[in-house]
Amino acid sequence: MDQPLKFALTFFSRTYERILLIVLFIQVPLLAAYFFIANYIYAVTPTYGSLYSAADIYNAWFMIMFFLFAQVPFLYFWHYEESGHEKPLRYAFLQTMIQSFHFFVFAVAISLLVTIGFAAFVLPGLIILGLFISAPVIAIMDQKSVWKSVRESIRLFKRNHWKIMLLMIFFSITELAVSVFAQTMIISITESFMAIVLSHLVLNTIFLPLFYLTLAVLVAKWRQELGLFETGEELTTY
Repeated sequence: MDQPLKFALTFFSRTYERILLIVLFIQVPLLAAYFFIANYIYAVTPTYGSLYSAADIYNAWFMIMFFLFAQVPFLYFWHYEESGHEKPLRYAFLQTMIQSFHFFVFAVAISLLVTIGFAAFVLPGLIILGLFISAPVIAIMDQKSVWKSVRESIRLFKRNHWKIMLLMIFFSITELAVSVFAQTMIISITESFMAIVLSHLVLNTIFLPLFYLTLAVLVAKWRQELGLFETGEELTTY
């Protein structure tokens, strides 16, 4: 795990067919719902000519909420696959269905805090996101409540804050650059809004799983360096 991005890319390519099923049955419907909600928000919310409108804030909240919630099935699949589980994809779907409510509530609450942080100033929002972003990974690895994983997530951020923030910034800037390039190319051919939406949809189905997998690999590596893995109420040293 010395090269987490390379490891994530290898895992992504090795299990692409099964990851594609997660993308088709979970991520794409969530993305479609987000695009519909975002379009509706901008259609009905007045802007008043300000730089950032209420619609931008609502949109950011839903976007971060989706970002936090959509990682759950990918993390479950990664965990079961790396643990040598017999049917990792089936159990990933099953556990996502069983635990989705808890992760959704977590995503709603944390995305609200992050949105407030971004509205106040960009850096506080980034820090708040960094503090809590590892909690779902830890919860899935230890098979416990995501709320009980918050303390360790904050601990990991304190020890690796620059790495976590640089990871988020790197993927954000890379996806933004590719999105702008793809959108420019599409507009030069057609001005169809559907074509633009589909291009963003395709890019998100690549970048988001890669980010989730890279984060999971890093969290596992950092926890191993600390020498503590929590199982139930006990701490086990590996």
